[in-house]
Amino acid sequence: MQPPVMQIPEIDTRTLASLEYQMLEAFDYGFEARLPALPSERGMDMAKLRWLHAAAYSSLKISAFSDGSPEHSEAERVIKFLNAKELPTEASFSSLNMHLTGSQMALWRFGQAAVRNGSWGQNIRKQWEDLLLDQSIHPVIRGFALRHALCWALAENNEIRLAEIKNSSAGDDIPSLFSLFQKAFASLGGPLSPLRLWNSSFSQIENTKPFAQKLWLCPDPNFPPANKTTDWIVPLLEGSVVGNTENPSWRANAEQLLKENGFSGYNVIVAPFKKDLDLLGIALFPALVELDNGGKIMSIKMGDACPRT
Repeated sequence: MQPPVMQIPEIDTRTLASLEYQMLEAFDYGFEARLPALPSERGMDMAKLRWLHAAAYSSLKISAFSDGSPEHSEAERVIKFLNAKELPTEASFSSLNMHLTGSQMALWRFGQAAVRNGSWGQNIRKQWEDLLLDQSIHPVIRGFALRHALCWALAENNEIRLAEIKNSSAGDDIPSLFSLFQKAFASLGGPLSPLRLWNSSFSQIENTKPFAQKLWLCPDPNFPPANKTTDWIVPLLEGSVVGNTENPSWRANAEQLLKENGFSGYNVIVAPFKKDLDLLGIALFPALVELDNGGKIMSIKMGDACPRT
């Protein structure tokens, strides 16, 4: 009998830049990228990838770099910042001087959590966003910050902030994203009428005024609204359109989706056509749309600015 053959990991020959992109894209899609096997002469690249991996998926407790190196000095400053008990200031943000992608990722995750749990107010949030919108930041992480900043500008109906972001160094990064948010800003104060909607019995809803004043838009049954009285609009993001042609088989897709237990107990409404949502500038989920007594849109809180509780 032949002895088992030991599987030796294949040495990865890709550049550090391409490996970092792969890890960041996996993070954005909710997956964990495995650390690659690099040759011994690429020890610094390996340390940088370990630093990024820890920043993305766990926490930064100790430096991944050799004492005395510039990377170690940067890592120590980042760890000190993350462990500080006091709120960050403009000076403490400036002291970070981040060159490592892992350091930038750590600041992104730390700030996102601090904003989400209410620890940081508007001024600190803007300073943090502006730091991560700088051209020195990795493009993927800068994209995270851009999305975050635009979501909050919309949630606060702050057109001045929208203009600031547009005029920043990140202003030309994702033109389609700015176009989306400009549509969303234009939707404020207007009716919900562009949406063609069906109830859970698949009767088309002709009049949007009977809606609750809070509408939760999310295609994922694992992210329900906090309040059972909130109407839950379920966008069909896949299978509802083929190119620019509406697919008449969307009902079969919706029936299958609504079998998920997460939708049980909610007033579920189906929005089968993505282009309707595009007209309102709603494309990041979950999203909370608040209406006034006349059914006009008062606010759109989507993506990072959408309350989770």
